[in-house]
Amino acid sequence: MAKLVGKRYALALFEAGLELNNLEKFKEDIKSITEVIEKEELLQKVLKHPKISKDEKKELLTSIFKEQVSQEILNFLYVIIDKRREGFILDISKEFVKLFNEHNNILEVTAVTAVEMDNKMKDKLITVLSNKTKKKIILNNAIDKNIIGGVLLKVENKIIDGTIKGQLQNIERAIKGATI
Repeated sequence: MAKLVGKRYALALFEAGLELNNLEKFKEDIKSITEVIEKEELLQKVLKHPKISKDEKKELLTSIFKEQVSQEILNFLYVIIDKRREGFILDISKEFVKLFNEHNNILEVTAVTAVEMDNKMKDKLITVLSNKTKKKIILNNAIDKNIIGGVLLKVENKIIDGTIKGQLQNIERAIKGATI
């Protein structure tokens, strides 16, 4: 249900952004709202709490976001509250960013490495991925000391494992599966 609600409201916001020629600003606003909500667990609890009135939730969001986001996005948040969908704000945000990226031919990729990638390596990876996918690449670098070396790419819902840890696991499976 969360995914369906997220898609429906994200599509409505996306279409409004297209119509108003304000997609980029909407994306920035939605991302900043998401960052605040993800950081503040208490805000999440307040928004989801059934005994807190719609008006109180609207006042809270207004006090937090009035100076940060456009009036259209604030109105969109009010609609979400009026429809009792405030628990889906993060899902809506995620779906909106997907629609925005599709529309603008953007692909978000997470490269998980044992150490921080330098700019030269990031640029090289972006170039290779861009040439293969024919899309603009936004590269995020996550650090995981457990992978030993190499890179694990997360592209949409695919994982490309080029890590030493992954190779060792493949060898281990091959040895365990071997018959003597």
